[in-house]
Amino acid sequence: MNQRILAALAISLSFLFAAPAFANNVIQIWVCELHEGKTGADAVDVSETWLKAAKSIAGGEDLNVLLRLPIAANAADDSFRFVLIAPDAKSWGVWFDNSSTDFSLAAANETWNEVASCSSSSMWAGVPIQ
Repeated sequence: MNQRILAALAISLSFLFAAPAFANNVIQIWVCELHEGKTGADAVDVSETWLKAAKSIAGGEDLNVLLRLPIAANAADDSFRFVLIAPDAKSWGVWFDNSSTDFSLAAANETWNEVASCSSSSMWAGVPIQ
């Protein structure tokens, strides 16, 4: 729990400096692996449920999710990336602060964790080029 609070604080502080330069979307990417007997289709199904729950939380209204499944990559067949996209750092922060107490998201997390597990995540700024 303390690590989660420290991580959120570190990320929030970094947004104070990065947000003015990159006022575009925030992308959080988790490195994930399917559990034995589960498929990419299973991951899509539970991710749809997860996103619906995440969007119901304050700050999550405009969240989007992508699953990056390998086609031709130096990756195991059961690995994939779960990509959460928030429209900006403020929206992500509001959502993150409210996500830990939401019962529907907790239930979606439990169901999601039956299909796959994720070992790490990273945060990126998305800057569209015209």
